Amino acid sequence: MRITLFIFILFLSTAISAQTDSLKVSDSTAVKPHIAWLQSRYVKESIAPLALAATSLTIMAIPDLKANLQHSLMWNDQSKPGYINLGDDYVRYAPTVAAYALSFCGLKSQHRFIDKSIILAVSYVASDFVVHSTKNLTKEARPDGGTTDYSFPSQHTAMAFVAATFLDHELGYISPWISVGGYAVAGYVGYARIARNAHFTNDVLMGAAVGILVTNATYWAYDGVMKLFPKNLSVSPIIAPQQTGLYVCYKF
Repeated sequence: MRITLFIFILFLSTAISAQTDSLKVSDSTAVKPHIAWLQSRYVKESIAPLALAATSLTIMAIPDLKANLQHSLMWNDQSKPGYINLGDDYVRYAPTVAAYALSFCGLKSQHRFIDKSIILAVSYVASDFVVHSTKNLTKEARPDGGTTDYSFPSQHTAMAFVAATFLDHELGYISPWISVGGYAVAGYVGYARIARNAHFTNDVLMGAAVGILVTNATYWAYDGVMKLFPKNLSVSPIIAPQQTGLYVCYKF
């Protein structure tokens, strides 16, 4: 029952970020500036990751809560006989594979191939930078006896939620179930990290927060820049026998 409840809470929290910009202001009259700001994509897409981060810090602040949660949720200790490989090392990339596979099958993404690939690459790199910088700063021991001091936050979970948020942004407008599927897979990765005693619950929640927020921020920045000159700037890869690179052209 505790395991089921944990999966439900994690899934419910992360599914919030699957919201798109479909909510419109129906009133034709002018909207007050502060109300318009609260209804912006920046606020809506920040709710879920900030809630996850706050929950993570709360768990860390309450004495013994982190250890008690681990005792209740860990059942697949990777250091003990009978360990079952839950596949979290590979499943974390599944939403990214799904995003490209669905596009290949004919579903139209929100961005062109080169644009979304740049966004994804920046999201992965930026998220990984935030995760490893935080690990080096906090030096939190892992729950498996302290084999390393780099537990907080979970890198696997962050990568999984980068992938899920990427899938949500690109194809979530077609059906909310696409987004739900992506976040469910990412939630599974986070749960698997706890179950195998590789991370505490707060590590996973913070990893999810980093993955979602960094990916959202990458989309905000990229879309904002492209709106300045959507027709004047073109970017494409260069792949040749003797060289590879990126072609950037701006027409004045």
